[in-house]
Amino acid sequence: MSKTSMERLSEDAGEVMEDVVANLKTMAEHLRADTGDKLSQTAVALAHAAVELAEDAKARSKDMAKKAGQEIREHPAATAAIAAAAVALIGVAVARRKHEA
Repeated sequence: MSKTSMERLSEDAGEVMEDVVANLKTMAEHLRADTGDKLSQTAVALAHAAVELAEDAKARSKDMAKKAGQEIREHPAATAAIAAAAVALIGVAVARRKHEA
């Protein structure tokens, strides 16, 4: 995967996580307006926990993408070998599937 593809993938994942967080925050605000019963209060607490989890996942995914990019740059031969092996396995699986059909 080229650097631009890796960056694009990381940005796309970040945008999705931002959308999730924004939607969860909106849901929490709507629920907060009507917290008269225990179920609504529990839903608000759950929404806030989900927001925290999504924000943590976003931060971790960015860190993992950076580390993966660094590993790819440090070990290009190993990366190429792994990619070639993956392509070969996919080719074998596709050929086998066609043969069975």
